[in-house]
Amino acid sequence: MTGAIALGLVFLVACGGVSTSQSPSPAPGNSCGGTTPAPAMFDPGSFPASPGPAGSFFGINTNSLADPGPAALLPVTNWRSLGSGVKWADINTAAGVYDFSRLDKWMAKLNGADIMFTVFATPSWASSHGKNSASPNTCCSYQDQNGPGVCDPPVDLACDGSGKDQVFIDFLTALVQHLGPGAIKYWELWNEPNVDHQWNGNVDCANSGLAHPGEVMLARMAKDLKTTVSRYDPAAQFTTPAATDGDKAGNWLSEYLTATDGGQYADINAFHGYNNNGVCPSDCPQAEAVAEQIDHLNSKLPAAARGKPLFDTEGYWGMGKTGNGTRTSAITDADQQASFVARYYLMQMWKKVARFFWWNWDISDETTFYNKTTKELSAAGYAYAQIVGWTSGGDATVGPCGANPSVKTRWTCTITSPAGAVTVAVWDTAQTCANGVCSTTTVSLASIGKGTAFNAYLDLEGRSTAISNQTVPVGLKAILLTNQ
Repeated sequence: MTGAIALGLVFLVACGGVSTSQSPSPAPGNSCGGTTPAPAMFDPGSFPASPGPAGSFFGINTNSLADPGPAALLPVTNWRSLGSGVKWADINTAAGVYDFSRLDKWMAKLNGADIMFTVFATPSWASSHGKNSASPNTCCSYQDQNGPGVCDPPVDLACDGSGKDQVFIDFLTALVQHLGPGAIKYWELWNEPNVDHQWNGNVDCANSGLAHPGEVMLARMAKDLKTTVSRYDPAAQFTTPAATDGDKAGNWLSEYLTATDGGQYADINAFHGYNNNGVCPSDCPQAEAVAEQIDHLNSKLPAAARGKPLFDTEGYWGMGKTGNGTRTSAITDADQQASFVARYYLMQMWKKVARFFWWNWDISDETTFYNKTTKELSAAGYAYAQIVGWTSGGDATVGPCGANPSVKTRWTCTITSPAGAVTVAVWDTAQTCANGVCSTTTVSLASIGKGTAFNAYLDLEGRSTAISNQTVPVGLKAILLTNQ
């Protein structure tokens, strides 16, 4: 893979208009968007992360093999393949030809993490609108890397789900045989199927008279994925395709599960937790909105899909556009980024998301946990480390969480460790941070209403401060009330 893979809000108007997806698209500086300023990074100084080990909740997406792996600096349990240059189109370079060299390097680097392989991006040579077709589709994400048609169905798959689907089956067979059983724990079919430049399954089926042909074709691919992989690895687990864009994710998943038989080939319900396309300072993304997105998704699930684990396989604070149309990270202030991370993780743990894969470890102009310049954690990375520690590696019970009835911008989350110790995270979304300074308001412990005589609080840099006068400074960056 050449350069960093960018996450784009905007796709070429010529390719079907503006998309609100946060899905991966071509690298910064090309025709699909401008360049983005690098976020300001805070200096953690001597404050240690000291989070302890991570449990099964914590996952990540990565970008560059040249950077140290996340496990070198952070506790992480799960790795997702999408942004790492090992897509179907990257590996299956011609009929019967498979290049596993880059994937092998990643597998050697991951230190035993649970692997989620996202089966995505039809090779251009095998695509219904690829380089060999009469109408190549140049509007797909990864066009610059893999050529036209990577978001279109393979040539041997029909609108009604019939066809051999042999190119897909052959790739899966070669992949699982190469790695061996157990190497990949989770298999995710496709990326953001409700976004045209990720899955263009309906384009040739508009006049077919079929309802939901794009979903029907994905369901056929889901069947072939599970049937093929399970033949060699009976313990493998499979997710639904992961839709995106706030409530649209739940709406699409409901349609897919209701209109097709795809649900019987999925052990896990998956989505992407992008929920706010605003840009600071006027319209900062609200981490708390992901809780409403998850509630909506769960409410839309048909009965047969309820009770399955829920994975958020991609999410962060998002990208947007400035007034002059330049792509930019929706949050560029380092302290605000740290605040978003802590709140975003706590919301998802409260809503019983089983695994969350942050996007991304090392894309420096967007959402990085790793600062390529200093070779250290970013402020967001430090916040992640603290959340691992605050939640006992994810094994703690998070919740209830909610806004104060009188001060609706002040949020609390109760966290109960496996041993029964109770702590409380508290923050105020009315406060802000800029240029290394964060505003706070003085809040009495009594008004927080938890009834426990806390004697200290932890911040997102790992510092512990004794509580005096039964009051604490509450700001946009969460603090954790503790007994130490």
